[in-house]
Amino acid sequence: MTSIIDKPLATRESALEQLDAFKPKLGHAYAADRNFDNGPHEHLSVSTLSPWVRHRLILEEELVSAALGSHSFAASEKFIQEVFWRSYWKGWLEMRPQVWRDYELSRDQDLADWEGKSELQEAFTGNTGIACFDFWVRELVETNYLHNHARMWFASIWIFTLRLPWTLGADFFMQHLLDGDPASNTLSWRWVGGLQTRGKTYLARADNICKFTRGRFNPAGQLAMDAQPLDGPMAPAPKTLSFQNPVNPDTPYVLIVTEDDLGLESLDISPKSLRQIIYVNCSEKRSPNGISPRVAGFISNAMSTAIKFANEMDIPVSKCDPGDVNGIINTVSASGVKQVITPFAPVGPAQDVLGVVEDRAIENNISFTRLARSYDRETWPYATKGFFKFKEAIPSLIARLGIG
Repeated sequence: MTSIIDKPLATRESALEQLDAFKPKLGHAYAADRNFDNGPHEHLSVSTLSPWVRHRLILEEELVSAALGSHSFAASEKFIQEVFWRSYWKGWLEMRPQVWRDYELSRDQDLADWEGKSELQEAFTGNTGIACFDFWVRELVETNYLHNHARMWFASIWIFTLRLPWTLGADFFMQHLLDGDPASNTLSWRWVGGLQTRGKTYLARADNICKFTRGRFNPAGQLAMDAQPLDGPMAPAPKTLSFQNPVNPDTPYVLIVTEDDLGLESLDISPKSLRQIIYVNCSEKRSPNGISPRVAGFISNAMSTAIKFANEMDIPVSKCDPGDVNGIINTVSASGVKQVITPFAPVGPAQDVLGVVEDRAIENNISFTRLARSYDRETWPYATKGFFKFKEAIPSLIARLGIG
């Protein structure tokens, strides 16, 4: 079996093929081997499906169902927990959107303060002299993927050894990762730095790196020996989540699609009432420096394949720029339809864009509904505290969602 990440076809079909091939490893093998980073083209102990899950070309519940269909819950529990970590991060940030806004403000200030500084440029180009870190920089830029354990080591070295602003490391990931996700990325970096779980940091150790890279790297004597927590504002109390009621399936509507949810065929909507699709690609807004060409190409291809059914149904498709809100509203108005539906976009660039579009739509007497999936409705409200409290709810969530 080869890794799907080596030739990332941005289609649901390729993701399903990868999941089917990986099923035998979803049990004890995953738990035993998942922490080993074997290097580029050798990421065979993990599914590498995160870019497809990120854009919902394949759904979280499909991963859990595949695990339970081929292994017992006890055997596949570690894999299932990793799937639910993604849900936890999204729910946590959805209830605390200010954390994302604070990150953006700090990032932009740090970009200005550190512009042109040699220490930062050495990190960006993989010229720090720390062999493992420099290798991961090149791997990230060239393949747009890093093993999760390598991401933790990378972030720890960035923050505690190189003493660079965590926001700029998080931004570097958002530029280059195929699975760049506002919640998972931002909160994971905060966790490493001691901002997420207050006072608890993650320190990369040479012996740990040596063990879990199977001796490929051993940065003995090169890494920070302690990790003092970063200082930052306390996270706000979680707000109560509210989701809109389901739409009237018989009312004609325009569907606005962003890159956050491309699983259109599994949405609870009526194709017979669909009059037009508008797709708005907000991915360049992930970073002030844009995203890498390979990431941009993956997302563009994913969006094109996701709406291919529209051609089969002879439904008009329009591409609109995320910065051209007037153009989006004019396109809706030209269709003669007074209802817009869009898959719910979690906290991040797409949600920011859709917020402006919604305000303008309402001004033009156009109803605007963000359609949340039942999976998100059920899982996100449990992310009020730490993950281990969330973890206790996983069996009941699986039962309520009818997974397995």
